[in-house]
Amino acid sequence: MATPQELYDETKTRLDLNIAKAEMLQKEIDKKVQEKNQLIQPIIEDQGALKQLEKLFDFASQTAEIIESN
Repeated sequence: MATPQELYDETKTRLDLNIAKAEMLQKEIDKKVQEKNQLIQPIIEDQGALKQLEKLFDFASQTAEIIESN
């Protein structure tokens, strides 16, 4: 049977390891959130570009249909 000191040491070691792992995971999370936030502006720009290209495509398609029908 383990002594009280051994139980204490085992529990303290487990606690320290869990705290260290939690801190490491939090740092990874913070890094991933930062990476995600850096993508927001390019995403917004790409969405705007796609909307403009869609309008241009629609205009070109409508123009082609008008020309073909004449």
